[in-house]
Amino acid sequence: MKWLKVGAVVFGALVITALGIDAADTLSGSRTTLLGQLLPAAENGVCPLGMIEMPTAGTFTCVDIYEVSASTKCPHKQPANELQTRENIESSDCVAASEKDVQPWRFITREQAVTACMRAGKRLPKSEEWYVAAVGTKDSADACNIAGADVQNTGSHDSCVSASGVFDAIGNVWEWTADDVIGGMYNGRQLPEAGYVTQVDSQGVATLTGVQPSTLFYEDYLWASKEGAFGILRGGFYGSKSDAGVYSVHAETLPTSVGTAIGFRCVK
Repeated sequence: MKWLKVGAVVFGALVITALGIDAADTLSGSRTTLLGQLLPAAENGVCPLGMIEMPTAGTFTCVDIYEVSASTKCPHKQPANELQTRENIESSDCVAASEKDVQPWRFITREQAVTACMRAGKRLPKSEEWYVAAVGTKDSADACNIAGADVQNTGSHDSCVSASGVFDAIGNVWEWTADDVIGGMYNGRQLPEAGYVTQVDSQGVATLTGVQPSTLFYEDYLWASKEGAFGILRGGFYGSKSDAGVYSVHAETLPTSVGTAIGFRCVK
C-alpha cells in the first residue's frame, strides 16, 4: 500500500511538471503540446481565427486568410453603398472579419478600412507586406476571379491561394494598403510611367514599365501619376483580366475612393 502511495505521488509530480512545461509552451505559442491542443486558442498557434501565420515575414506575424467581410455584429453584413459602410464604422461592435464563403466588404475608404482593422486588433498592411502574403498566387483566369462579371464570395476559388495560404490576393476586389504616393513618389523613389510591368523592386512594385505586356510579369499593369496624392491598391479586381496579379499596382486612386471593386484585408 505504501509503495502504491509513493508511486501515485511520483506520478502526480511528473504530471504536474509536464503540465507546467506544457502551459509554458502554450503561452509561448507552441501547438505541439497537450494543453496547446486542448485549450481553445488561436489558429496556427499564434494567430487569431481567420488568420494564418507568416513566419518568414519580418514586420508582421499574421495575415487574414480571406478578404475582409463585415462581422456579424455590424449593422450591414454586406454593405451596398457608402452610407451602409459609414453606419458600420460608426458601430463600435462592427469589426473586420476574415471568413470563407461570404461577400467581401466593399464601398469602403482606406481610412475606414484602417478603423475596421484596428477594431479587430489588427492593422492595414503596407504594400510590401501585402506582396509578401500574396506571392505564389496563380496569375490566371482559371485560378482566380479576374475575368468575371461580378465579385464572388471569399475563398470561392480553391486554386487562388498564395504560397503562404492566403486566398483571393489576385482579383475579386482590389485591396487597400497603408501607403501613400505623393507626386508620383513611393518610398523615396519616382514611380515609372503607367504601363505594363517589366521590372520590380523587392516589394513587387514596378521600377520599369513598357507599352507591351511582359509574360515574365504575367502581363501585370501599373497605374501611376506624377501629380496628386493617392493611395495604393494591389492585386486587381474581377474585371481586370490579365492586368491583375501580384505585381499589379493601382497608385492613382484617392484614399477617399469607394466602389464595388475595392476591398481590403488586415495583418497583425
